Amino acid sequence: MTDRTDFRKRKIRGWKRRVKEIERWKAYYMKMDMEQLEESSRDYVKLWSLSFYSLFTQYSLPFWYKQRIIQALIDVYDSWKKTIERLDEPYYLKIWIFEENIMKSQVVVSYREMLHFYDNTFAEIEKIESVNEKVTIKNFSELIWHKGLDLAAWSENELLEDMNDGIYSFEEVQEIKESAYSTSKVSGELFYVMKNGVVWLGER
Repeated sequence: MTDRTDFRKRKIRGWKRRVKEIERWKAYYMKMDMEQLEESSRDYVKLWSLSFYSLFTQYSLPFWYKQRIIQALIDVYDSWKKTIERLDEPYYLKIWIFEENIMKSQVVVSYREMLHFYDNTFAEIEKIESVNEKVTIKNFSELIWHKGLDLAAWSENELLEDMNDGIYSFEEVQEIKESAYSTSKVSGELFYVMKNGVVWLGER
C-alpha cells in the first residue's frame, strides 16, 4: 500500500517542477526574436508550445499556478515592450489571456505592414475596469484591459464531414448552425462562427 505522505511529497515535487518550467519558459522568451519580427512583421509566444501544456488536459489547474502563468506573460510583455519601443514605430503588442483555457494565452506583437493583422481577431472588444477573479493577480490593475469574445469557425463542409464520420449527430450539427454567433462566406464556402469563450487583452 502506498504511503499517503510519500504521495503528497510526490505531488508537491511535481508542482515545483512545473513552476520551474514556467520560469524556464519565461527566461527563454524574455528576449524578443528580432530576426523573426523583421522577417514576418509579427511574432507571438504561446504557453501551449511547451510540455506543461499537457497539464491542462489532465488537471484543473490551481489558482496560484494560473497566477504564476499570468505573471510570466506580463514579464515577457514588459521585456518585449522595451525592445519594440526602441524602434520608434507604431506597433501592436498585447497579452491575450483566455479565461476558460489559460494555456492558450500568449503575448502577440506586430508592426509595419502587419500592424493591423490582429485587429479583428476577437469580437465585441470593450474596455473594462476590473477583470474576472479567475485571471487576476496583484499587479493586474497596472495594465489597461479589454474584454472580448474568442471566436471559432466551422465550415459547412467540415460539419458535414464530422456528421458523416459520426463525430456529431444531425441534431448536434443543426444546433451548432442555429446557435452560431454569425455566418460568413469565404470563396463561396459558408462558415458558422461560434463563441469560444472570453479573452482578456492587456497592455500598458
